[in-house]
Amino acid sequence: MNAQSLSKASPLSAGLVRYSMLIYILWLVLPAVQTTGGALTGAAAVAVFVLGVALDTPFLRRHWRWFVLAGACAALVPLALRFFLQRGGVFWGFYAQQGMFWYPLIYCAYARMRGDARLWRWAGWVLLGAMALTTLTTIGWLIEGMLRGGRVYAYSRSLGYAGEGREAYLEELMLRNIGGSDFIYATVVALPLTLIGAGRTRGWARIGFLVFFVCQLAVILLSQYTYAMLFAAAITAVELLALLIRRLSREKCGLGRSLLLGAAPLVLAAVFIQPLVSLAASLCAQLGLTNFAFSFEQLLLALRGETVDEAARLGYYLTALDGFTASPLVGSMFSSSKSLSLHSEILDLLSGMGVLGTAVLGGMAALMGRGLLRGVRQCPYRAQLCLSAVALFFCALLGTVFYSREIALVLSLGAAAVLEARDGESRRAMDGENLVNK
Repeated sequence: MNAQSLSKASPLSAGLVRYSMLIYILWLVLPAVQTTGGALTGAAAVAVFVLGVALDTPFLRRHWRWFVLAGACAALVPLALRFFLQRGGVFWGFYAQQGMFWYPLIYCAYARMRGDARLWRWAGWVLLGAMALTTLTTIGWLIEGMLRGGRVYAYSRSLGYAGEGREAYLEELMLRNIGGSDFIYATVVALPLTLIGAGRTRGWARIGFLVFFVCQLAVILLSQYTYAMLFAAAITAVELLALLIRRLSREKCGLGRSLLLGAAPLVLAAVFIQPLVSLAASLCAQLGLTNFAFSFEQLLLALRGETVDEAARLGYYLTALDGFTASPLVGSMFSSSKSLSLHSEILDLLSGMGVLGTAVLGGMAALMGRGLLRGVRQCPYRAQLCLSAVALFFCALLGTVFYSREIALVLSLGAAAVLEARDGESRRAMDGENLVNK
């Protein structure tokens, strides 16, 4: 994987790969563009990427096996999800969606293996700008709806229900550039990445990242997604406690250790979180903030494992657990009877495919992203990257993520951008040292 020994890709190949990702970001992260461009726009972006890599003959001479295997994995994983986890509605629609889901992982792996700065040009900033724009427009519309009274402002939750006869209404919401559940949960896993941006910058740039972080918390709160609020609160608490620990230790306690210490009090907080949330719900109700009171009540129900506004999640989880305990090794892969929750990716993976099948699926994902995390052990922000991974784990444990292309995009591109920036700093430092020695 020594990218330095490869000759550069042609300008045409590099341009196709770069613009495929830029188009994909704008199409996916801006709901107004997505509903205008249609699904064919996203599929076309993936096709342009494949063409760009196909024209990169120096890379393919050395790594064609990886590219073919990664493509085969991207083609086979949706079939496994379909037949063993019963995911997806219309087959070809789900299959195309899955192709776009895995595209950012393969793109980032290719770009990291290639080591060509042209492939990354503008991608990180375009993603940040698109997320900021959708965050602001979503906040604006949620506040506008809240001022009407009642619960009509739950636009983000409305986008999670695509029942018959709702197409025109959902299209209207997307044309307003309102982010739905996928965008909200992608925002949750992006919170540590935003703080990495604040840590790597100074002056107005740092202030901008911190303001964006506050806006992300606001859109998560206003969206009324219970688990999203819970995860965001936990991430924020860990980050604030870690910052306090570093300040009190005068930076003697590193980022990784401070985050671990910051996470420790969450175990204690879990004991008291229910009465605290109950108190917040009661206080909001007394102040007439019925919408916020409703959100806290939903959070309290989720913490108790009771029925929330969507469904009784705990019962679904227990169904998948029963399926897993019945056949831990292979799950129900060879059985026509499935015990799935349809509300938890991890539990359904274990129930539908067992430990062996889940490991195989994880290995396929690792192959598609081979090289993406190169140098993560030397990265000073590896602890916060791990925090994003932990957030992804809980999102997958308590919800579904294989439909959420935004999560795949934010995690893959965000982690790759952080690591690539670290590699660039190392290369510049080495070049400077060599120049001094000369």
